[in-house]
Amino acid sequence: MEEQEGFGLDEFSIEMEDFELRRTRKFDRIWEISEGGSMCCTPLIHDGILYFGCCNFNIYAIDVRTGELIWKFKTFGIVFESSPVYWEGMIFAGSYDHNMYALDAKSGELRWKFESREKINSMPFIYCGKIYFASKDQNVYCLDAKGGSLIWKYQTQDEIASSPIVHKGKVYIGSFDKNFYCLDAARGTLIWKFATQGEVYHPNRPLIHNGIVYFTSFDNNLYAVTADEGNLVWKLKTAEFGNAYAPILYDEKLYLVTRDGNLLAITLDGKIDWKFSRMHVPSIPAFKDKRIYVGFEDYNLYCLDMNGKLIWKFATQGSIWLTAVFWENMVIFPSWDCNIYAINAENVSVVWKFRTDGSPSYLPPANDSFEVVIKKPVEEVGKKESERKTYDFILDEEDEEGKFYKSRITYQVSSRYQEKGKYQVDSDEEAF
Repeated sequence: MEEQEGFGLDEFSIEMEDFELRRTRKFDRIWEISEGGSMCCTPLIHDGILYFGCCNFNIYAIDVRTGELIWKFKTFGIVFESSPVYWEGMIFAGSYDHNMYALDAKSGELRWKFESREKINSMPFIYCGKIYFASKDQNVYCLDAKGGSLIWKYQTQDEIASSPIVHKGKVYIGSFDKNFYCLDAARGTLIWKFATQGEVYHPNRPLIHNGIVYFTSFDNNLYAVTADEGNLVWKLKTAEFGNAYAPILYDEKLYLVTRDGNLLAITLDGKIDWKFSRMHVPSIPAFKDKRIYVGFEDYNLYCLDMNGKLIWKFATQGSIWLTAVFWENMVIFPSWDCNIYAINAENVSVVWKFRTDGSPSYLPPANDSFEVVIKKPVEEVGKKESERKTYDFILDEEDEEGKFYKSRITYQVSSRYQEKGKYQVDSDEEAF
């Protein structure tokens, strides 16, 4: 089937030339999620078992062939974005109850847990018998992976909601303090840090390739920095509503999803090759057999060719945020509708699905930390009293099955807004 270009937020901002985005507060959406059966963890497959976390406080193990439950372990908080990892018979995942857990991979029994001072949504990384992760308490932690004892911790200047990677004895991770850090993996000492203009938030790991580390920031840029010294190679503006993922490398090309609703294919020297757009936040893409699998908040998993053209899409009843995984001919992915889906990649049929306990969780709107400002020349407006108005922009989208999806952008406008004395809001502007 032929794909038609979606209506992404980047097109919206270009079309509405008198609009400008302004941040109203720090990004906090991920900390406001409610308890429920929704999932936002990339599943892990090991030895025929599928592991994943859930907003109902549980870590699950199910049979990857049948979708039948093997065990579940209840924490005391939401398990969100701290996707499980496997090492020497144990599964590791963090919880919003402040703990990093080590569980027996076969039985689900607790081996050990380590308590930080705040929520953990950082996916851990295992390196040389040590486990590395971060916490909202501003710290990067290094523990002994076998027993969970603390080896070192390094404090940044703000919350951390990113996943580390360890490469050649160095830990790479971003912080909400707007810096990207390189630490010594053995001692936890600072090697270098690179300053951006926005929070650095990566549910997936930073990418390191050919001596370059690639990461993004809420300042809307994708950065390429030397991994050893932290020197800028290039940067590319890719978004308007901030970037929240590191790029993925496949076949010597970078693939980046942005909070504007775009999947971008980018060359290694920082040029955009193509984009696939939707009016919704996308998931981290996955790749198999020259196909791209990417979910969006419009409830669909999309299968694309390597030129970004649609092959098929599969509709669920909830948003899809994190990466799909593969087993034989199945594509397996979690949805916010409380189901894990395993679908046949060729005929797009459901092989099995697993329902978690609970109803869908609450998650704040994607871009409610932004304000859209309408700008008009001052001479067209005249002097007006300061006031604020709230606008709704509603988009109806129809898929080939005739289902409609309503997309709403709600924003406030201030008649006090000026930019170097040149612009002022027209507070008589009609809602549209």
